[in-house]
Amino acid sequence: MTIARQNTAASLAISIQDSESVNIGSLWKLVRLGAGFWWHTKAYGTILGVMLLALVSLILLSMHWFYRRLFPFISHRVISSDDGIGN
Repeated sequence: MTIARQNTAASLAISIQDSESVNIGSLWKLVRLGAGFWWHTKAYGTILGVMLLALVSLILLSMHWFYRRLFPFISHRVISSDDGIGN
């Protein structure tokens, strides 16, 4: 039993229009630019996060100092060895 072979590639018409071609070089440059932007955004985001944390810590520390200076009678009293128990 033999199978008849037909040339199917000759009947297909493939046309490529040059007006809508994509420049691979400019596309690759855009991808590299996007990756670089993402990398720098991630790094600067980390730095800004640490700076924000330091700023909030300084604000809370200054509030604590102000509270202790404003209300000195609320601060804890230290008991020395001369005062108190056993004497």
